[in-house]
Amino acid sequence: MSMRKDLSKLVRDYVVKPNTIIEEGYTIQEALDCLRNKHIDDKIIYIYVVDSEQHLKGVVPVRTLLLSDTSSKISDVMISSVVCLQGSQTLEEAMKFLESHKLLALPVVDEDKRLLGVIDVDLYLEESLDVMHANRRTDIFQMIGVYLEEEKKFNIFRSYSLRMPWIFCNMIGGFACAIISRVYELVLAKVLLLAMFIPLVLTLSESISMQAMTQSLELTRNKQDVGSLFGRIFKRSVVVAMIALTCGVLVGAISLFWGDGIAPGIAIAVGIIVSVYITAMIGSVVPLALHAWRWDPRVASGPVVLMFADVITTTIYLSLSTWWLL
Repeated sequence: MSMRKDLSKLVRDYVVKPNTIIEEGYTIQEALDCLRNKHIDDKIIYIYVVDSEQHLKGVVPVRTLLLSDTSSKISDVMISSVVCLQGSQTLEEAMKFLESHKLLALPVVDEDKRLLGVIDVDLYLEESLDVMHANRRTDIFQMIGVYLEEEKKFNIFRSYSLRMPWIFCNMIGGFACAIISRVYELVLAKVLLLAMFIPLVLTLSESISMQAMTQSLELTRNKQDVGSLFGRIFKRSVVVAMIALTCGVLVGAISLFWGDGIAPGIAIAVGIIVSVYITAMIGSVVPLALHAWRWDPRVASGPVVLMFADVITTTIYLSLSTWWLL
């Protein structure tokens, strides 16, 4: 695993001396001979032109070097206007330069414009991936009710006070589901197949509602107008409806193999379709509502959505089954 670099450090600490340096007084043939004699194994991104005192004078594209008359002078075909970095600039500035200028490498010079080395795109990609992974890891922990930075400090009572409220949220959902099941014990006792499929029905609702929640969390990070926001939610609701229908029909059809008849299968299918769609919509709305109330949606959304998913799914599943089967 790569160690993250301090972006406040100076670029000169991370430069690599390129093998593709030639002098401006060379002809193209001399430049080619010079490069061949170096037996370069690394990738060639740019060829840098310097004078006898190593001042950066320009760059020569590889295409130009290969296709120009070999008797031409390097100084005649080089590009004199070169985007470069000062060695005193920070690594963060180098990352921004690479991104904004869409370059694969940047030369780094000192105060007198002597070439110190280059910063290439590999450094940018490595740093960007490190940041992305760190942010994603933080989001995942916060979705389940854990502040990552607080966990790093690890104060026992502080950690307990941060995590326990969201655990209570899950416990409340569990108790509510138990009470709902007791209310509908008559249908569960009469049609045992319904009880057998409760874990699967809950799993589907939880999984799809968490997917919807994750997508809504992305929306809270970007400022969007109301029309665009509702447009995205509507499009996703169509996808959720298709997923709910597929899951309901598939599970309902499979339930027929238990031999309890078509009526329980219909109850299971309809219960899944309705509960998955409703809980997914709740998963979409909760992060937006928490964001509007200025609560951190990444922390609270996961436990809250799971609680609603369990309670609402159990209620819909058993109430529809009772209405249909009793």
